[in-house]
Amino acid sequence: MTLQTPFAQIRDRSLFIDDVDAMDLVKKYGTPLYVMSEGHIRHQMQQLKDSFMDKYDNVLPLFASKSFSCLEIYKLAQEYGIGIDCVSAGEISIALKAGFDSHKIYFHGNNKLYSEIEYAIAHDVDHFVIDNFHEIELIEEVASKLDKIIYATVRVVPEIKAGGHGYIQTGHKDTKFGFSARNGIYISAIQKIIDSSHIEFEGIHCHIGSQVFDLYAYISTMHRFVNFAYEIYDKLGVMATKINAGGGYGIAYTKKDEPLEFETITSEIMNIIKDGYDKRGWPMPMVLVEPGRYVVGNAGITLYTVGTVKEIPEVRTYMSVDGGMSDNIRTALYDADYDGVIVNKAYERKDTKVTVVGKICESADVVVKEIMVPKPEPGDIFAQFSTGAYHYTMSSNYNQLPKPAVVFTYKGKSKLVIRRQTFDDLTYFDVNEDYK
Repeated sequence: MTLQTPFAQIRDRSLFIDDVDAMDLVKKYGTPLYVMSEGHIRHQMQQLKDSFMDKYDNVLPLFASKSFSCLEIYKLAQEYGIGIDCVSAGEISIALKAGFDSHKIYFHGNNKLYSEIEYAIAHDVDHFVIDNFHEIELIEEVASKLDKIIYATVRVVPEIKAGGHGYIQTGHKDTKFGFSARNGIYISAIQKIIDSSHIEFEGIHCHIGSQVFDLYAYISTMHRFVNFAYEIYDKLGVMATKINAGGGYGIAYTKKDEPLEFETITSEIMNIIKDGYDKRGWPMPMVLVEPGRYVVGNAGITLYTVGTVKEIPEVRTYMSVDGGMSDNIRTALYDADYDGVIVNKAYERKDTKVTVVGKICESADVVVKEIMVPKPEPGDIFAQFSTGAYHYTMSSNYNQLPKPAVVFTYKGKSKLVIRRQTFDDLTYFDVNEDYK
């Protein structure tokens, strides 16, 4: 929400989210507060439907759970007929509690535990994105024990370097994810799956990174994956009937960001795969994509109350808020940039450059690196934009700060989706046990 949208607008001397005044949200729910625009989320999910599901046959977008995981988001995904990808049994458990269709859950992860595999298969999750040889053995063992068939896509590393910070680049050759395409490694993995009795090979999966603005990265990756499909057929005699093109679609965090249109990316993906399969006379495979940040990133706004304002002459001005890296680790972890506004001074002249920091006892506790705001004072309400992805899901209790509440807004109303933690929650798992 770096710019005004139908879902977040500065008007009437305040910030409105889905026609709900942010100042009213502060009075009702307190701060820090994660606010999620259900209007924006629904708009993005409708885009997935209109631009992908209704446009092409045999396709499925999977919402990337790691970006934002809670009961409410899974209910919305289910409503729009979207699948999800999960990277832990914990994410799967929340989706199942929300009533999500287990057969539309794809289980990801580079080190799935035996207990997680068992939990997933026992709860009828039958689509796995397989990452390593050890996992093949574990899945075969569990599926055999439970007498279930698992449908596998194999994660193959395309050796494409793309994405924002180095920590979110996952498709280059030096990565912990997936099977290398070198020395026939991924071919050996597929052969091992073919030889198993309870795993059926369906296709291949890639993910080149996150916050990708380079269309050529998607184009070159898909050309490689078509060639992988050729190699699989030529060496093993089996066809890849499913290609998961991954996600990584960038969003605008600040005005300098220029994200690609979702439809631009998917049309390139579909055209390359179709042309490649047509050349062999093959039917079009099922194609999946994995948008996460695209769906929820710009839906989120975090509201904070300003506390200390500390001016260091000829150095900088620090504006402290009542949250920090415990509810937003991305600035410290990824050197991420953000935009925002002092809500109660939305129409005043922005004449003061500040660094927005939190109350955590760390020098890295930066919320926004530099931003122009009206002269800040204690008690002001600061809104940080585009906090819908990887904020709540990466939050912690560092310094024993309770996690903020999550509120959804829609059509002029708000509702509590996740309650604010209390001090009692901080010791909920502590026990008083004698040595034995």
